[in-house]
Amino acid sequence: MKKIALCFFILLAASFLAFSQGNKATISVSGSGSVRVPADAARLTFSVITKDPSALLSVQNNASKMNKVYDALKKLGIDEKSISTSNYSLYQENIYKDGKSEPGDYVTSNDIVVVLDDSDKAGMVIDTAISAGVNRMNGISFFVKDSKSALDEARILAFQQAKDKALLYAKEAGRKLGKVISIVEDGGYYPATRESMDMKVMATSNTTMISAGTDDISASVSVVFELE
Repeated sequence: MKKIALCFFILLAASFLAFSQGNKATISVSGSGSVRVPADAARLTFSVITKDPSALLSVQNNASKMNKVYDALKKLGIDEKSISTSNYSLYQENIYKDGKSEPGDYVTSNDIVVVLDDSDKAGMVIDTAISAGVNRMNGISFFVKDSKSALDEARILAFQQAKDKALLYAKEAGRKLGKVISIVEDGGYYPATRESMDMKVMATSNTTMISAGTDDISASVSVVFELE
């Protein structure tokens, strides 16, 4: 009987201790951090468009011009894996004359995407592609190849800001900051691809100069600290 009573007392004490620990004073704070990094990669989209009286002739002429574009890009040292077809289409134009629709030439459009691991090469690639036969530039976008280290740095800054806030509040409340109870990341920001409207393009007499600019990588976190 005494043994049962002793076990009950131990369980009751353990429950009381857990209840006490679960009701300790805490403070919840948030923090954010941001790191600015240069956009170091680029994605360019080009098209070769041909118009001819017959579908076969349009397709053949297009293939001939596109092969020249591929060869020119490869001579620049661009890996074939970095060049891909994004769209290919063939259609016959409709010409409106005297209020009537008449069949026109056949139009072939071959769209390619070129991914550069060095954004500084963008201007040279644009000039080379156009000289080789590209007759439509669809756009250019910039991005950061590896943002992990910058994001980790932003996370550290975010946590430190949250801790600094907690220390200030604890001091003002006459308490000491205890251990961390929980950490919740509110979301990290990997820079989105920036389209051509954000880029700076400067034309000179010889080459196209392009500036990729920079991106901000940020992180935010919510931290709960124990108060002593």
